[in-house]
Amino acid sequence: MLRVAIALTCLLLLGCEPLWKAANPSRLESDVRELLKTASVVPHRLACRMVDATRNASCSLRISQAEAASVIQALALERIKTSSESPTHLAWLSAHAGPSCVAGPSASLVAFGIAGRPKALRLPNGSAFEYLLLAFDQSTGQARVQVSYSYG
Repeated sequence: MLRVAIALTCLLLLGCEPLWKAANPSRLESDVRELLKTASVVPHRLACRMVDATRNASCSLRISQAEAASVIQALALERIKTSSESPTHLAWLSAHAGPSCVAGPSASLVAFGIAGRPKALRLPNGSAFEYLLLAFDQSTGQARVQVSYSYG
């Protein structure tokens, strides 16, 4: 009984964030795999993590240019224009998503996204993503996907 009380005390002191991060990566990876499956893409080296205690998440993976094109087409992703071009909601979202999605300037880095809880981001288990950002380095095949689980 004493051990249970000590464990609960430690849990209360730590808060929910460590539990959220520990419990959700496998579900997150499964959800991202399901979403990519709609584009007939099986990601290589998929590694996902939740961002703090938010509904936001980031995944790194390797995909070919053909697979990236398939994801872009299947999910109806729009090209995210740079800040020097006309600003869009996706450009704003990408700028505020932080370094986990778009990292540094590179001539071979392209970014795409979709937002507003679109039908394309609904998952078979009934949940959905509010947005999806895809940053893809065409020279290395390294990609970063950032998503946010929607409310409700």
